[in-house]
Amino acid sequence: MLEPSEKTGDVSPASRRYVTFVPLVALLLFLGALFWAKSQDPFSRRWFTLKTEDHTSFNCVAVLPKPLRRYPVILYAHGSSDSLMTDGDALRQMAELGLATVSLDYDQTNPAAFDAQWTALLQHLSRQTWADTNAIAWVGSSLGANLISNYAQNHPSAPPQLLVLISAQGLPQTPDPRCPVLLIHGDQDEIFPVADTQRLAAALQSNNVPVTIKILPGLSHSLEPEGGVIFRCVGESCLTHLSGPNPWPQYHSLAQWQAGAPPLWPFLLPAGIAIAWRFWVRQKPGARPPAAPSKSEILLRCLAVVLALWAGTETALHLATPHFAVSPATLKLARRILVQPKERSDFEYLAAQPVWAGVKLQTLLDHAELAGYNRQLVNWQLDDPLFRDSVLSPVITPHPGERLDWRRPLWEEFYPRIRHETALADAARIIVRHLRERVTVVSLPNLPHEVPDIWRRQITDPRGFAIIYAAALRSAGVPARLAAPGQTEYWSGEKWQSAPLPVMLEW
Repeated sequence: MLEPSEKTGDVSPASRRYVTFVPLVALLLFLGALFWAKSQDPFSRRWFTLKTEDHTSFNCVAVLPKPLRRYPVILYAHGSSDSLMTDGDALRQMAELGLATVSLDYDQTNPAAFDAQWTALLQHLSRQTWADTNAIAWVGSSLGANLISNYAQNHPSAPPQLLVLISAQGLPQTPDPRCPVLLIHGDQDEIFPVADTQRLAAALQSNNVPVTIKILPGLSHSLEPEGGVIFRCVGESCLTHLSGPNPWPQYHSLAQWQAGAPPLWPFLLPAGIAIAWRFWVRQKPGARPPAAPSKSEILLRCLAVVLALWAGTETALHLATPHFAVSPATLKLARRILVQPKERSDFEYLAAQPVWAGVKLQTLLDHAELAGYNRQLVNWQLDDPLFRDSVLSPVITPHPGERLDWRRPLWEEFYPRIRHETALADAARIIVRHLRERVTVVSLPNLPHEVPDIWRRQITDPRGFAIIYAAALRSAGVPARLAAPGQTEYWSGEKWQSAPLPVMLEW
């Protein structure tokens, strides 16, 4: 005889609870992943709208480093070809250095309207707890540079601590901003000739204004593709002016912040608790005992246990073995279960090197696996001796005890950027550009020279930059070596030659 629920087609109470429980767990998992992703973002972005005295509204955005506290501030005015929605890369590049960066969508057709908007933005900043109003730099690009320069001239009572003008027009009237000025210009600027900026610098100097001028060879008005490097350098200059002459001992890099970000599991804990509670409710006293299993079910369960133990043992060997130090025993085990046949020759070459004392087996495996993978995919051919000495080898400097655990993080960062390049020279230029976007170069004592430490702290001196530059080239499959302290060479396909330098190595 049919149960009532079967007669009517109604859903049973157990089914209703199941239908309710699954979406609840899915929601908890989604929210946990969402909050975890937000916690991994090193910046807090604040969008806000301001009004001028005539009630004209305009939008702004602030990119603030975490944790939130009082920061020096950069106010950025983009050029005529940009907008608030395209300012993100520039703002982030400068904010990485520990600066609050703010941009606005301003009126590009009316200088008087811009002045009113800039005034409203300055007044808004004076009320923000995260803004150090005694440490503010104004940065402008192209049209934005001209407008903030005019504003500084017309409002001398509240000058910034630094005025940065990028690809600016030489103004007919020499401004007197009453603060240091940094001028950045490409020598191939097709809109505002570099000679105008040079005359502006000379005129400012004649008015006893401290001026620094950077003429960048080979760059047009947009300064691309070097924009990321330039804004990194602008941020470094602003930090030095706003935080004192030597702020670098207190510099906390973006990579260090990310290394300390919370893991995923605490955010998934509520979903796990819900699942455990559901299991406990189903197993509480009074529940119907399960039927006795048949012989076939017992055999299947035994087989499942055996297979699970086998799989668990294999997994443990694959996961645990790489965390042990390199030794004859771990090398023997790696040859049997970890090294693929196509990686065997590179693995044996590396294992024969006398540099692995105290080093984890995982490091050796990473070098063999990733270097071999690169060799299959890059668009240039290398003979075996060149590949092994200048790409596969993890040894960059002649110093004993050099840290070798650098290939995987650098490979993940650089290889995707050059995977479609066909020329070694083009790949080297892309690598050095991105490396300089990530690493500050200053001539100070006690800066790191080990590749993993440089990458984590994102700061070094010229000698350290040459070391990590060689490692970055090797990580992407470009043969590289140190020719002398502070000098990196790469194989061009025909000969060894000096590797290209970034548009600005040291500020």
